[in-house]
Amino acid sequence: MRVGLTLEMKASPHRDQSWTDLWEDCLWTFEQAEELGFDSLLVQEHFFSEDGYAPSIPIFLSQLVSRTSTARIGSYIYVAPLHHPLALAQETAVLDRLSGGRLDVGIGSGHRVAEYVAFGLNPRTRPSRMEETIELLKRGWSGQPVDHDGKYFQIPGLQVQPTPLQEPHPPLWVAATTPAAAARAGRHGANLAGASVDPEVHEAYHAALAEAGHEPGSTRVSNPWSITVTDEDPEAVWERNQHLYFERWDYYRRIRSEFGDPDLDYGLEPSADTYRANELIGDADTVLAVLEPFVKDLGLTDLVLFGPHPGVDLRTEGIESLRKFAAEVLPTLKSW
Repeated sequence: MRVGLTLEMKASPHRDQSWTDLWEDCLWTFEQAEELGFDSLLVQEHFFSEDGYAPSIPIFLSQLVSRTSTARIGSYIYVAPLHHPLALAQETAVLDRLSGGRLDVGIGSGHRVAEYVAFGLNPRTRPSRMEETIELLKRGWSGQPVDHDGKYFQIPGLQVQPTPLQEPHPPLWVAATTPAAAARAGRHGANLAGASVDPEVHEAYHAALAEAGHEPGSTRVSNPWSITVTDEDPEAVWERNQHLYFERWDYYRRIRSEFGDPDLDYGLEPSADTYRANELIGDADTVLAVLEPFVKDLGLTDLVLFGPHPGVDLRTEGIESLRKFAAEVLPTLKSW
């Protein structure tokens, strides 16, 4: 099993910090995570958020190219319909070559109506735009001329150069929280960047893989969790930081509700406290005991750790939390 780390890289109303200091702390944390043994370092993407949430995947990935050497780096995720697919193919091919073939490309349809509106796109076109974008992205990576007359793109024989270093292209991950989106990933033979423990989501993915003729075991499946490894009383940790937890999870609730997308469900015990069930807090044995059945039942090959919440001092409390995770949980996860 492989374990990745992602950070939201956004300002917190609970901490006064310049943008430069925030970004430097995040990049430093990614560097430390590589030394701690994380397999991948993943950068998120949003547009036009008042808290500056994840403002530029390629810029921060280019920083990770030069500041790391062994961990894989990747997008988590590009909001693909907001990019021209051949421009995205070109951008990621350059990043793949600069990184020495360490790039993973995660794409998804996004969950924020305001971003679609800002780009002049109809939010209801998400599914069909994803289909066309995935097709064109893979054709762009091939290095062959692309002649395409589609619903959204008309491309007159353009050729993307350079091609990626990895052949036939960097590992492609397609994000999904619903069965329909998971089936899309399966049809295209992409890895599944899941964000749901609903068995129907994973069943739809594997059924679509098989129906499209892709070999069993030829892809990888990930799922994210927000985890705090601690020897303290978990409820004391929750009480101390719940204002930060609220900021993280209420953002996702708001943007997903605009599209009518279901709430995120991580399969943890329900609670009277809002978003308590989204946080896995406990000692190493507790965390591993909770994760193990999901890993086995869903066939997960990868886990993505949502790193310390915005507002946490990454160079003190934040890195100590990651060190504890790396020392007490990571070795067992990687042995599964």
